[in-house]
Amino acid sequence: MEQQNLLYDQRFLETYAGAIVTEPSTAIVELVANCWDAYATDVNIIWPDMKTGTAFAIEDDGHGMTRDEFRHIWRTFAYNRLAHGGSKIDPPPNVLGASRSVFGQNGKGRFASFCFASEYIVTSRKNGQEFVCRVHRTENRPLVLEEISFRSGGVAGHGTRIEGTGRPRSVRLSEERAREIIGSRFLANPAFKVSINGRPISFSDIPDLISESDLTVSGLGHVKVLHIDTKKSDKSTKQHGIAYWVQGRAVGNCKWSGSDYDRVLDGRSSEAKRFTFIVQADFLNDQNAVLEDWSGFKDHNTAWQATREAVQDHIRQIIHELGRSEREQTKTTVIEAHGNAINRLSPISKERVSSFIEQVVEKCPNLGESEVSQLTGILTNLEQSQTRYGLLELLHRCEPEDYDNLHALLSQWTIGMAKVVLDEIQNRLKLINELRIKTKKVGLDEVHELQPLFERGLWMFGPQFESIEFTSNVGMTKVIQRIFKDADGKGSLNRPDFVVLPDSSVGFYGRPSYDSDFEQDGVDHLIIIDLKTTGLALGSKEKNQVWKYVKELRERGALRDHARVNGFVLGDRIEPGENEPTNHGTSVTILPMLYETIMARAEKRLLSLHERVKDAPFLVAQQEELQRFLTPLPVLQTEILP
Repeated sequence: MEQQNLLYDQRFLETYAGAIVTEPSTAIVELVANCWDAYATDVNIIWPDMKTGTAFAIEDDGHGMTRDEFRHIWRTFAYNRLAHGGSKIDPPPNVLGASRSVFGQNGKGRFASFCFASEYIVTSRKNGQEFVCRVHRTENRPLVLEEISFRSGGVAGHGTRIEGTGRPRSVRLSEERAREIIGSRFLANPAFKVSINGRPISFSDIPDLISESDLTVSGLGHVKVLHIDTKKSDKSTKQHGIAYWVQGRAVGNCKWSGSDYDRVLDGRSSEAKRFTFIVQADFLNDQNAVLEDWSGFKDHNTAWQATREAVQDHIRQIIHELGRSEREQTKTTVIEAHGNAINRLSPISKERVSSFIEQVVEKCPNLGESEVSQLTGILTNLEQSQTRYGLLELLHRCEPEDYDNLHALLSQWTIGMAKVVLDEIQNRLKLINELRIKTKKVGLDEVHELQPLFERGLWMFGPQFESIEFTSNVGMTKVIQRIFKDADGKGSLNRPDFVVLPDSSVGFYGRPSYDSDFEQDGVDHLIIIDLKTTGLALGSKEKNQVWKYVKELRERGALRDHARVNGFVLGDRIEPGENEPTNHGTSVTILPMLYETIMARAEKRLLSLHERVKDAPFLVAQQEELQRFLTPLPVLQTEILP
């Protein structure tokens, strides 16, 4: 197949570069940032004017580009500036200054000139070379380079000029507004001068965006602080932060340092992308606080340390005061939203919630109105709850991954639904735990200790017994008690729903059946649980005993012939060869089973959760309680007779 070139729609560049080629305010910032990244010290801009026919142009005295560099950068989409040139750039030859942190990352700024003209001419000088290239677009090619001229030697100087040609575009941005936008972002370094139409941009171009204040650093001198607010957050903190000037020269770069975030911003990310503070502290030069190359200050210089802390506190106060009205509005809105709930609280709780709102808004300005409102709602509910702040104490003990798990849980479950499920699991785990411990006790009272547990644990025998309709059948119990003439036997008065025999206790649990009119007409499914004392081996005799119960119940009319019956004979041992169930017809099945087996099955039906959560607080507490149950009471020894 013949190789085909890629095709581009005429809208490709607008989609790819976005506001860089459609918004003049964004485009001019990108072009000036490119000059900064080239380590220019002087930038001259010709602002376009449709009335006079003046075309846009921008020229700088930065490093410039060789022809090969230009071809590589301009032809590479998603050009990685940091990978090819690093995050810092040193000054050109014969230019003094510290390294700069660069703006560019993906090379999209090279398209910004299309915002001012349909095509442009690039002229650049570097390393004795000079090239001139025309850059334009076609309907299906977003970028076309046509070299006009090239000189490979003897060219003096360095820098780049871009001049709009071809069809001029209407620019909906005045020169005054352009001066304001550039000044608010690039005035922090006095060594970087930008002019428009021959007039340098200065602080007088941004009167509505700048304020001035004075600060005295005890024992050192006076500091002037200029505050520039762009009014709108940029995408990053580049060219924002604190810029220090000493003797009219910038020390280091304009940026937010680590200590600034700790002492000044306190999480105010929006302010970090809006504010620039220029700190003029000339006395730091006399205090020998500046590094020799002016790339920063000497960390251990006491004058610098004192000045930095005083400036940070001063700037923090400025930011705090600027946000006062916004914070007051947040407080008012949140209190109004939760006013009814707060008013129902006790006076102490009401004061606690009000104080909470005040402190959160003041100390956590990074939280928006919605977040503060959510926290207030949670606190109000905690004040109304019976457990109060017990939930917060439990959350405080959680590990970070526990918060992620809790978030995932609450994203898929409601609190009420989760509690129903967890309560059921907890009850079943506690039942297994209690059975395991109590079956180890010698001479256990089956009636009072085991039968009530199995009454709640029919699910252990299989999923078919999960139905809540299975209940103790007192009528059947009385029939068997009369047969064995044991109505006054051990435990029968306290638990009339169990048959108590010398070697066991028997429980009957039935699920009702219904006729065609949905009226109850007997038992549809009967479960017989015969709990044998320890030490008694289960065999055919014990299984036949359960079959006798079934026959007697049928003869007395308490159980219909077609009713399904499952009989379970439980003990701690089984005679050899007696493990298999005994069937009587298709409706009656009698199965011998070890206590250990039924508990093992129960654990498997709970997905072996018991072993995995055996250290859960509710099981630990139950363990201690059951150990007290098994511990014999102390007995006072009688005197030994002589």
